[in-house]
Amino acid sequence: MNYILQGIPNDIYNSVDACPDANQKWARIKRLMQGSDISKQERHSRLMNEFNKFVVMEGESLTSVYERFSTLINVMDQNDVRPQEISISTKFLNSLQPEWSKYITMTRQKYTLKTTEFDLLFDHLSQFEPHFNASKVKKVARNYDPLSLVANSHAHSLNSHASSSCFCSSQPYYVTHLSSVIDKDDDYQGEI
Repeated sequence: MNYILQGIPNDIYNSVDACPDANQKWARIKRLMQGSDISKQERHSRLMNEFNKFVVMEGESLTSVYERFSTLINVMDQNDVRPQEISISTKFLNSLQPEWSKYITMTRQKYTLKTTEFDLLFDHLSQFEPHFNASKVKKVARNYDPLSLVANSHAHSLNSHASSSCFCSSQPYYVTHLSSVIDKDDDYQGEI
């Protein structure tokens, strides 16, 4: 009984101290530390639900996403809840922001998701983070620079009107969606 009592945390010791014999103490310790079958099922379903609903937060960095996802997978491993490797890898890639799509495509072409751990996928994607950040800064600057916006929309307007027979338009051309500006000259594309 002394060996049992020395190996448990103080809060559990306080809960089992009043048990008269070792069998009752052991049964109570086991229930307090491992939980019952019902709590194991609840824990399993809660962890799987958290895994299925895992998404990135607005503006979250790749490293932050990786750390949160790693923590979740670690907790799942501790509780003996382990989805298939392909599910974990796919969930990690699909949870990233849409702006990562071209880098995700390159990663999927290089690695087989069935056998590749998400840690390796993170390592591969992290090499593209400077390019991703540069592109994001460039797009934000372009969307907030009215002269660039007008120049891009004017060039697009001239290109679309050049193919028609008449250069005159009865209605003025208005830019209504700032987020629809297309990044036509990705300088970093050549580096990849």
